[in-house]
Amino acid sequence: MATQTVPSTSAGSPDVIERPDTRTTDGDHDRFSHYVNKTALTRSAVSGEAVVALCGKKWVPTRDGERYPVCPACKEIYAGLHS
Repeated sequence: MATQTVPSTSAGSPDVIERPDTRTTDGDHDRFSHYVNKTALTRSAVSGEAVVALCGKKWVPTRDGERYPVCPACKEIYAGLHS
């Protein structure tokens, strides 16, 4: 699964993000690169544990994120964080 990183928010100011339920069963998420917290991505690379993307997709990243288009749901949520 492809992965993009999301910068961490500043310490001491947690953000709450409402995520729409965009999970599908037809494998749409497998065709996209997803935004994931950089710390979680690093931890996953070392431990092999799953990560959760902004859109709610949970998986163990194994593919190069540069080869896939960005997930539209992740992109929309990420844009909302920085507006």
